Amino acid sequence: MTRYVLRRLGTSALTVLGLVLVVFLVTRILPGDAAAARLGPEATPEDVAALRASYGLDDPLLVQLRDYLVRLAQGDLGRAVSTGRDVGTELVARLPATIELALAALVVAVLIGVPVGVLAAAHRGRPADVAGRVYAVLGSSMAPFWLGLLLIFGLFSTWQLLPGPIGRLPVGTTPPPDVTGLYVLDALLAGDPATAGQALRYLVLPALTLGIGASAAVVKMVRSALIATAGTGYVRTARAFGVPPRAVLWRDQMRNAMLQILTSLGLVLSFLLGGNVIVEQLFSWPGMGRLAYDAVRANDLEVLQGYAIVIGILYIALNVLIDLAYGLIDPRIRLGGARA
Repeated sequence: MTRYVLRRLGTSALTVLGLVLVVFLVTRILPGDAAAARLGPEATPEDVAALRASYGLDDPLLVQLRDYLVRLAQGDLGRAVSTGRDVGTELVARLPATIELALAALVVAVLIGVPVGVLAAAHRGRPADVAGRVYAVLGSSMAPFWLGLLLIFGLFSTWQLLPGPIGRLPVGTTPPPDVTGLYVLDALLAGDPATAGQALRYLVLPALTLGIGASAAVVKMVRSALIATAGTGYVRTARAFGVPPRAVLWRDQMRNAMLQILTSLGLVLSFLLGGNVIVEQLFSWPGMGRLAYDAVRANDLEVLQGYAIVIGILYIALNVLIDLAYGLIDPRIRLGGARA
């Protein structure tokens, strides 16, 4: 197990290095000039050139790459050209908001996707299965910003059931003491259920926007995983011995399908962490996605690099955790050791 973890960490480090190189090169070929965007249309060419020189943007590409890798090894993601602020500090400050939204959306995706997927697999070829597949197609084909606009129109503008898209808390409300950065959890830890309830209400609309789309992928994966296990020998044997279908479904099929379902949930969470740029902008959610959106508008390469690298590292870390969880879910799997 220890050998496997060390080997997995080593391959992850190489993957991160490859990610850094790709992100650096891609951001360098993007059009635009962050220095000119920051100084505005009144800036002289000399002012723009001086700002570019102060950030090293006029150095040769290999020199920029060397300097960036050196700074990155020291934990320095650079300074935002558009604001002059430290990129790492900005991303760390906004990371909890992104994580809170991604986790809430994952809960929505699981609460919708797992029951619908199980129902579709248990009634394969019947109306429930057709309805589940139609939902999966509609959910995966609907653009998040369009779904978000519909939810805002229905649940906020028309029926006034939920607050509008103005951030994480009502204007003027003091955030709870910072422990995890997740407002709902921090408010509960501080013994402030009123603020926790407010934070939860402001979380519902963006979480539904992301979660409904993500639930379509969960439906597909749960359905296909359960159908794949339905034809295995142990399931046929259980049915032959008269085990009730519901017991076969939940005890035999679902348990053996958990590896695929867990993998899909990990991928869904990775998508929710990195794919919420538009949703955070739509709901004025102060997370990393909104920071990346503003960086694109300002042609701020330093922020874009930092965002892509942090999201990539989170994605790699999630995959490592999923691999480690395999051994806990299925005792037949021996990570890095002899097979049972």
